[in-house]
Amino acid sequence: MRVEGHDVAATFANGHTAHGNFLVGADGIGSTTRALLDPATATTYAGYVAWRGLEPESALPDDLLDLLSDRFTFFGANGMQLLCYLVPGPNGELAEGARRVNWVWYVNTAEENLPRLLTGRSGRRYAHFLPPGELTPEITTELLALATDSLPPQLTTLVRLSHVFMQPVLDLSPRRMVADHAVLMGDAAGTVRPHTASGTSKAFGDAAGLASALDGWAPPERLPTRRLEDWEAQRLAHLVTLAAMGMRLASNSSLGTTIGRQFLGA
Repeated sequence: MRVEGHDVAATFANGHTAHGNFLVGADGIGSTTRALLDPATATTYAGYVAWRGLEPESALPDDLLDLLSDRFTFFGANGMQLLCYLVPGPNGELAEGARRVNWVWYVNTAEENLPRLLTGRSGRRYAHFLPPGELTPEITTELLALATDSLPPQLTTLVRLSHVFMQPVLDLSPRRMVADHAVLMGDAAGTVRPHTASGTSKAFGDAAGLASALDGWAPPERLPTRRLEDWEAQRLAHLVTLAAMGMRLASNSSLGTTIGRQFLGA
């Protein structure tokens, strides 16, 4: 990335270069933009992973749907927590039978186990997300054994019938959002734990505030630096508060703590 007068140029890995008046880095927790603007910032592992599933209602048996539909299902134990609720279908469908069952199972896991858990059956080593279809037979067997030993039988069935994927829970302390003709927003700027249920709304708030700060600006006018600095200060304060809240919620559920049980060891 380089600033050229009133414009900014971004060169991508495939060699393509894009030019514009302003660059918005909204490229997630593994942000390349952040690495360029603030290379000293790094993610830290929170001490637990999120095993996940997102299944069509039609793919699950009626008795399981009777238990899960029209309610928020919650299960907690020392070192783990599972949440399950229905969400709209892939095109926003809300009708019964067209929705999807979304579940998240947080499990304490030592950092030394991450390389094994994040290596897919294709042999690829992932950094931030193991996609559906990439669980190895070995990890699948371990995960189902853990579910059988630790979860109610209905939730074990849900895990067994799902195309499971996984995300390690990571922390990224916020440091900066504004640079010359560029900003960071969303998870590229800093993360919050998923227990706050605010990752998407946080990104929307970043975007709305940025639009307000840039309202009326157009090259060759100088950037509205003061408005951008005010936006950065407001959003960083909000992010710090949310991040602290998420850590407290996790700790209260023995997730990522030294007293919580550990699972899925090598």
